[in-house]
Amino acid sequence: MSFLIVANWKMNGTRSLFVDFINKLNNKSNGITSKIVVCPPFTSLPDAIELSDNINIGAQNCHHKKYGSYTGEVSARMLKELECTYVILGHSERINETDSEIKLKSEIAIESGLHPIICVGENAENYKSRRTKEVIVYQCKNRLLTHSEYTVAYEPLWAIGTGYVPSNDEIAEVIEVIKSCIGEKQVIYGGSVSLENIGSLLRISNLSGVLIGSASLDFDYFYKIIQQVEETYNSEISN
Repeated sequence: MSFLIVANWKMNGTRSLFVDFINKLNNKSNGITSKIVVCPPFTSLPDAIELSDNINIGAQNCHHKKYGSYTGEVSARMLKELECTYVILGHSERINETDSEIKLKSEIAIESGLHPIICVGENAENYKSRRTKEVIVYQCKNRLLTHSEYTVAYEPLWAIGTGYVPSNDEIAEVIEVIKSCIGEKQVIYGGSVSLENIGSLLRISNLSGVLIGSASLDFDYFYKIIQQVEETYNSEISN
């Protein structure tokens, strides 16, 4: 299975920047075996865009209803029409969402033909008090579906945008906890992923991918991360 690299642009990037970014990825795609998903803001999604087979467009959120009087919201069907195939749900920066809302969003996303990337993770207080496993198990039971295909992103809240990353052993342990709750689904890691730490993260044997925030905004820097993945992860698989 290909390593999954997800770029979450958050509230950054224009449509022209996104189109240029995808065009550059397309030009490099022959040398990429990883699966790449780029998630720009809603307003940056073009009406149509050419994509290589291993490059996908994702969104950063969707509403839990198909349509209705929800000012400012975007439905999963709208995203699908704009060629999105993935959607990030439950990101820690959307802290007001409940577990039940995230689960509903996941169901409607799958029904609409999108592949959800559902985030779980503990805050700094829980991490310091060694309650990570307890929090992750609770979120898995209340946030994640017991059916269908989706990907889980372990994103410790205290690591996002801070430059701090859990140890490889800690990440590997959380991945095993998640898999014990939901079975053998892909689990990726997100939280201050960078060119400087990707080599270390790739040594985690049960890691299926990474979710990258600010480090994905600059194409040259992001592509260097992809190259590191190709050289390390995929070369090991081929051997």
